Amino acid sequence: MNSSVSDLNKSSVLIDDYFSMYFGSANSFLLEYPVRSDRVYLGFCLDGYAEVEVNLIKHTIIKNEIILIPPNHILFHHKISENFRFALLSFSNKYFHALLNDLRKYPLYFLFKQKFPTLKLDETEMDQIMEFYNLMWKYAEDKQSKYRPDLIKHLLSLVFINIYCCAAKRNMEKPPASSRREEIVGAFFSLIFEHFKEAKDVSFYAEKLCVSPKYLSTVMKEVVGKNTKECIDHFVIIECKFLLDSNLTIQEVSQQLNFPNQSFFGKYFKKHTGMSPLNYRHTK
Repeated sequence: MNSSVSDLNKSSVLIDDYFSMYFGSANSFLLEYPVRSDRVYLGFCLDGYAEVEVNLIKHTIIKNEIILIPPNHILFHHKISENFRFALLSFSNKYFHALLNDLRKYPLYFLFKQKFPTLKLDETEMDQIMEFYNLMWKYAEDKQSKYRPDLIKHLLSLVFINIYCCAAKRNMEKPPASSRREEIVGAFFSLIFEHFKEAKDVSFYAEKLCVSPKYLSTVMKEVVGKNTKECIDHFVIIECKFLLDSNLTIQEVSQQLNFPNQSFFGKYFKKHTGMSPLNYRHTK
């Protein structure tokens, strides 16, 4: 690339709590276990590849591909090439939606609607976006400039407009048609992000989706590879681990996840992980 973030001498730069930038290689992307996104992430694969899983759906990100990860999505990787390099933008949900509101003329429907929200760019397109990325990094590091927030906001707008133009060039500016099964899976994930703490029964989600529990599990198995109950348990256990890694007591974790009592929570956790919540903490 003509304009490469490999020249940057830092791995991250932040502006308050609403915007941050990262650059890294294979070692800086390693995850020991699945994590839940708490912000919006826009990633750029600059070299190599990474086999990743978002909401149980697997995809291999390759060179010059971009990926958008909204909040409350479950992310994990399976394999990363040794030459993997990536650039990453991270911003709060509020900041992201304010930005999209300013860019109503350039809707990025495809990043929200398709099964796996990625877009493959060519070398020239990625080079141009990385030029904006490098400028953002430069201004983000200039903490003395009172114009820094505005400069970054406008450069970030240029990044999204460029992504829109690349998508439009490939006739992707309209939401791609999806099958009824994929619509059900998408709706299920939206529901589970909202309700998994209090609703852990298949029947709850099936009723919300106006389908039978059996049909919902069949669809989930065909599209995702896991039945509905396995998907629910997957998200609950990831949240369990997420909370157990915090300073909350086990009793507080149990209460936050709406288990009847700590004993029930312990049995549930051990059934799905092979260890008690306390033992899990001791392994960290």
